[in-house]
Amino acid sequence: MNAVTANPAAFPPAALTVLDVIRARRTVDIGLLRPDAVPREVVEAILEAGIWAPNHGRTEPWRFTVFTAAGRARLAEVFAQAYAAGSAPDRDSESALEAQRARAWRAPLWISLELHMPEKPKMPEWEEQAALACAAQNMWLAATAFGLVGKWVSGPVMVSPVAAQALGAPKLLGLLVLGYPAAELPSANRAPLADKVTWVE
Repeated sequence: MNAVTANPAAFPPAALTVLDVIRARRTVDIGLLRPDAVPREVVEAILEAGIWAPNHGRTEPWRFTVFTAAGRARLAEVFAQAYAAGSAPDRDSESALEAQRARAWRAPLWISLELHMPEKPKMPEWEEQAALACAAQNMWLAATAFGLVGKWVSGPVMVSPVAAQALGAPKLLGLLVLGYPAAELPSANRAPLADKVTWVE
């Protein structure tokens, strides 16, 4: 029995809430999201959670571009440009490019995960990437608390230097795609804590 389930009555309510949200987070495919718009105030709360992520040296290396409503037309063109500049055999096919454009309209909310580092970095890049990943997880958990689901997409188009340049970002680590679930959430499990942890006491 691990510490989380050993004696939950001994935990403060806030701790239980946080642990419940962590366990409730789900990766859900874009096709399983409702088209309903996410209210602006909810999006801002999610972004606020992101900027409170830990970052070595207080560099705050994250920037985000939010694509929603009609703004997804810009993202659609970014996807098409990045795909056309890639190595896919059909990169010159207009139907393939149109399929890339259509992706942007399949979810109501996209948030880019942009890595911004100074010209003379204080910290190594891997630490800054880890900080951005922490920001993404913060946002994902906040989204979960608001009843949203989604996934972190990081395919070739989503991390393409062409896409990054189009967004004015030195580097992209992908996008966080969010929306309200269209169906019951899948169940999930993890290996027992005892299989992953060594205690030295």
